[in-house]
Amino acid sequence: MGRIKKALSNRWGAYTIAAIAGVVAYMILNNLPAVSAWLSSAMSVISPIIIGAIIAYLIDLLVVFFDTKAFKKIQQPKFRYALSVVVSITVVLLALGLFFWLVLPEMINSITHFMNNTQNYATNIEDKLKDLDKFAENYGIHLNTTNWTANLKEQAEVMISDVSHNLNMAMDILRGVWNVALNIFIGLILSVYFIAGKKRLFRGIDKLRRAMLTDEQYKKHTDFLKRSNAIFSKYISFTILEAIGVGIANAIFMLIAGLPNVVLISVIVGFTNILPTFGPIVGCVMGSFVLVLEDPMYAVAFIIFTCILQTIDGYVVKPHLFGDSLGIPAVISLISIIIGGKLFGPIGILISIPFTAVMAILYHESLLPLLPWLESRKKARMTEEAKMRKKAVPADGPSEIPENTPEEKTGPEAQAETVSPKEAPEAEVSSKKKPSSRKNRK
Repeated sequence: MGRIKKALSNRWGAYTIAAIAGVVAYMILNNLPAVSAWLSSAMSVISPIIIGAIIAYLIDLLVVFFDTKAFKKIQQPKFRYALSVVVSITVVLLALGLFFWLVLPEMINSITHFMNNTQNYATNIEDKLKDLDKFAENYGIHLNTTNWTANLKEQAEVMISDVSHNLNMAMDILRGVWNVALNIFIGLILSVYFIAGKKRLFRGIDKLRRAMLTDEQYKKHTDFLKRSNAIFSKYISFTILEAIGVGIANAIFMLIAGLPNVVLISVIVGFTNILPTFGPIVGCVMGSFVLVLEDPMYAVAFIIFTCILQTIDGYVVKPHLFGDSLGIPAVISLISIIIGGKLFGPIGILISIPFTAVMAILYHESLLPLLPWLESRKKARMTEEAKMRKKAVPADGPSEIPENTPEEKTGPEAQAETVSPKEAPEAEVSSKKKPSSRKNRK
């Protein structure tokens, strides 16, 4: 921050920085397609590395838990850390295995059941709308919902036929899924190496920071990193636990109530609960849409339970887990979630909110203190320019005559006023001697 102040204190430095920023912005906007293509290609290259670092950080939360709490009685640090790494990776692999073995087949069955019964769902909806037409006609209201359903059915058939004949779209989807799966697989392998060499990597980074920063800067930088790590670790771990708990509670309710598609809807509700503010709403809408095709009363029961569950979660569970809010506006949260999801998928959605919170800390502690200094510099510059304008002589015409100066006099009066103080007594003496000389003449 001191270097920034020093550069901005010089007028030419501020102008140079502004000119460079303007030129760079113009070049980026003028070559936006090329820049976006370059960024997409660069992201495709480094995305496995970034995904591996993110997965390593998520697994490291378990490593820290086992190292500091579960295995803290083990006296040898190296053996304790190695055991924590092995156990953490084993737990993650077991969780993935259980998901692919138990949850994924049920989700596939639910999706298959849903797709096979689309014709029955359409027939049920048509029957319900006909009943609604008859009910409305009793009160003199003509809805004509059968025309709506006919148009929707025709459009759906056209879309399905287009999709079935468009092989390029299907190949693009398969290619995208394959790229995502490949990046995640490579990221998993890289995450193991990141975790195994974490201490050596951190020692190298710490030496570099000590060499580049002063003692005071090193202390502030270390404090900022600790605070950022606390934000990330607390938010990610508690969000994952909360999402798992909400999904399990939803599955228990659906099993007790005898609702269909339990696994599919519970996974949707648990995953969307990771998103703040509007995530529970999205999960409720998606789950109720799947259930309303089976029976509208199923959707009503699901919506009522979701409202109760999200009320308990928002007013009891979240304040106990997260404490104070991160202080991020809803619009900024939405933008960060969209950008994180576009760049890194589900993992980007998970880390977007804590990353935005860290950026907010940087803004409040690094950029906001510069604003009063910039305002004082602006006032000083304006004052200096005003003084220079007052001192400047007009280029055309004589200067203005002051209002209170007396008019110029000529003749004896002007000579009398221009007599100096030293010459004044001599003038008085001469005036007194003149009469005496006249008397002597007489």
